[in-house]
Amino acid sequence: MENFRCQCKKIVCQLEGDTVIIKCRHCKRYIYIHTKGLVNIEYRLGPEEEGERQVVADLRGQR
Repeated sequence: MENFRCQCKKIVCQLEGDTVIIKCRHCKRYIYIHTKGLVNIEYRLGPEEEGERQVVADLRGQR
């Protein structure tokens, strides 16, 4: 299992193979998002911004 951190160093989620694990900071439940393969992870300043983004991990071909 790998911790994925924001640029501010706070843990955002954990990656376990093709599964993204997020812990709710309020109720402490875990959310498991199962995928058929993560392609990349990127930072954005806002949810709609296309121009300002930075790819942090390109996960294609990793297994």
